[in-house]
Amino acid sequence: MRHVTDPDASPPQAAEDTFVLTDRQIKVAMSGLLLGMFLAALDQTIVSTALRTIANHLHGGADQAWVTTAYLVGGTVAVPFYGKLSDIYGRKPLYLAATGIFLLGSVASGCANSMAMLAVCRAAQGLGGAGLMSLPMAIIADMVPLRDRGRYMAHLTMTWVAASVIGPLAGGAFAGAHTLLGISGWRWAFLVNLPLGLLAVATVSKALTLPQRHRSHRLDYWGAAWIVVAVVPLLVVVEQGSAWGWASARAGVTYAVTAVGVALFVVREQRMGEEAMLPLKLFRRGGITVGALVNLTLGVSIFGTTVGLPLYLQLVRGKTPTQSGLLLIPFLLGTVASQMATGKIIKKTGRIKALAVVGVGSMASALLLFATMGVSTPMWEVGVLAVWIGLGTGISQTVIVLAIQNAVPKSELGVANGAGVLFRQLGGSLGTALFLSVMLGVAASRINSLVYGPRTSAFHRALAHAQAARTPGDRAFLDRVPTGGRGIDLNSTAFLAHMDPRLAQPVLEGFATGFRYMFFCGGIVLTLGFVLVWWIKELVHEDEPVPAAPTAEPAEQH
Repeated sequence: MRHVTDPDASPPQAAEDTFVLTDRQIKVAMSGLLLGMFLAALDQTIVSTALRTIANHLHGGADQAWVTTAYLVGGTVAVPFYGKLSDIYGRKPLYLAATGIFLLGSVASGCANSMAMLAVCRAAQGLGGAGLMSLPMAIIADMVPLRDRGRYMAHLTMTWVAASVIGPLAGGAFAGAHTLLGISGWRWAFLVNLPLGLLAVATVSKALTLPQRHRSHRLDYWGAAWIVVAVVPLLVVVEQGSAWGWASARAGVTYAVTAVGVALFVVREQRMGEEAMLPLKLFRRGGITVGALVNLTLGVSIFGTTVGLPLYLQLVRGKTPTQSGLLLIPFLLGTVASQMATGKIIKKTGRIKALAVVGVGSMASALLLFATMGVSTPMWEVGVLAVWIGLGTGISQTVIVLAIQNAVPKSELGVANGAGVLFRQLGGSLGTALFLSVMLGVAASRINSLVYGPRTSAFHRALAHAQAARTPGDRAFLDRVPTGGRGIDLNSTAFLAHMDPRLAQPVLEGFATGFRYMFFCGGIVLTLGFVLVWWIKELVHEDEPVPAAPTAEPAEQH
């Protein structure tokens, strides 16, 4: 049996926060948590695979991006709310509420009859999905001692591996089915969540036993509102900036609104003190500040790998979307393997700083080596680098979560975890959008210089042959090469799969150059994270109290 004691409680309160869970109770509770996380992860991979088919059925191809943006906005904004409210009302009620919201959003999405309606329903799914993704880490912290948590966190990552393999296959099957049980096949991409979600609710309701935590607390409504004002415009411009233009008037308005929201949020949280939605006193603890900033850099790397590597494989190496998705499996397996090993090392030694240095350093070096890949890089080398960055990711994710949890008493675990997840998601969103913009900008410039500048003899002969023969595959390329050297149209790259390889060479070289710049930028960001991890503190012993944060300003009284 496992005895879980809040080491930060004062002696009179210690008995209230001490409770006992058997190994069986922990395993059954974990099965419910893992099922919920699998549900959220599977939903994202299924929908991303089926989205083009869904857009065709709903006649909204131009609005596909808003379906993705809506989910991202809903999920990111909700994270700090779950953290704060779970500290007040307990993790279990919030987790069950998140599952319910996610299921309602899933049913509504499956009934949508327009892309606009689907975007609204996906935002609701995102609100629920945020709880399914962020609360399990805090619940694990409630159930098991600090040094044991790494082993359980590895199980969370395993659900991502399973979802990453099953999701694209299921999404393709649903998208390809005309009807299933009398319902359009694509609608099952959302409706499949219902039986899985109900099973998760039943399991967690029965098996998860946590201490009751309902304490008197004023809700910081204005702080919540200013979080929304600060984050939503930022995420919208991140997702739509390339289409709008990063320096456009519309983008400028969103920058201004975000700046105002951040300023008002900081002022409000300073006035609210302990009652704040995201108490600023958290960031007076060195562990939280360092952990959140490192999480920001990890978000850039993780999302950059899971988005950038498949694109490299498709655009430069000619792999299909399914093949490129499956080639991420080495990355995911490396992540799981290193998390499991890290959990065992932490349980045995109780130390995390050296692991943090190794993990983030491995990620940074792997990304910098990704920046050397080109058109002819052997696939075995790509696979080795994917495993390498996966190993670093598994180590880093585990130790940074523990570092953040280590810096706060259990009464603030939810809000601390929420802050860490928020920074990681913002890092991923910002990094993905900005680095893809860098990649596309560099690629377009390089392709144009190769196509319109001095040409190799092989390309010149291939171009002359294509202009004379005008085969279907080459014609698609020639149609995108305007006269006068005004720039090649890269809005669609499907032509690459069917054209003369000699003609495609400058395009492939251009994209390879763009990806080298992209991965190099990611490596530089992670190098900053590598510098920061040297300030990570070792774990507090289970019997030692967490150092108190500097005194916060008194809460607003009116």
